[in-house]
Amino acid sequence: MDTDVKRFFYKRAGYLLLIPGIVVLLFLVIYPLVRSIWVSLHTWYLAKPNAFPFVGLSNYSLLLFEDSVFRIALRNTLFIVAVAVPVEFFLGLLLATLLNRDDIKGRKIFRAILVMPLAIMPIVVGVLWKFMLHPRYGIVNYGLGFLKIEPIQWIADPRFALLSVMMVDIWEWTPFMVLVIYAGLISVPREPLEAARIDGASDWQLFIRITLPLIVPIVVVAILIRVMDIVKMFDIVYVLTRGGPGDATELLSLYNFRVGLNYFYMGKAAALSWIIVVLVVIFSQIFLRVVKMERG
Repeated sequence: MDTDVKRFFYKRAGYLLLIPGIVVLLFLVIYPLVRSIWVSLHTWYLAKPNAFPFVGLSNYSLLLFEDSVFRIALRNTLFIVAVAVPVEFFLGLLLATLLNRDDIKGRKIFRAILVMPLAIMPIVVGVLWKFMLHPRYGIVNYGLGFLKIEPIQWIADPRFALLSVMMVDIWEWTPFMVLVIYAGLISVPREPLEAARIDGASDWQLFIRITLPLIVPIVVVAILIRVMDIVKMFDIVYVLTRGGPGDATELLSLYNFRVGLNYFYMGKAAALSWIIVVLVVIFSQIFLRVVKMERG
């Protein structure tokens, strides 16, 4: 009888050990997700916490079809994704390729320097660049002065505010692309490259025909991570511009924060959160399908 009990316990022990993790997952992940869906279907104003009438999809339709600030935030977010991610990718690919060359000296020093922006907290990055972009005392305008260029109101002029946010994001997150792509490059097997070089292939042909296709899965993951990071970017833009001047740098995450914690419309904020999630999922699926089709 004791043997049967031990056998039963050993077979079920794995399931028993999973229970604490499942409980934590339910309370910290599943329940908040379900709760946020429920909240998004109600009008919940924190100034009147006891009144939350059911309104169905009204919060979603209000955001998608009537909220002009939401459209501006969506446009700005998509613009940063469309510009910053390709720039970060190509700069990261270039720098990673240079680091991967055998004739590069001081590779460890360059890697350490490249990692430094990633080691700085985004809030600190925002404060640092706010000083650097100061119209009178910032080092950026000081450098432009040597080129006889008049000082630019980087974060106060609507023409340059969004560009400034993108510039800071590119400075901080290009090293991430460099490290990820560099890790992919050093993992590429040498045998195909050596065989192709013996057959007379040039360095460019080796890179385009062999190296780049082999690191595509890593590049796809890096790009998707960056897209998701930009969609939820908050720290830098909050410190630099607070969404201004006007709505020039209003982003989805910042507007979500403003709706929920400044205006106290939690139902609308929850709906906006789920719209952001759906947009990220749709983009990810489209991007993965395109990459899959390109690879054949």
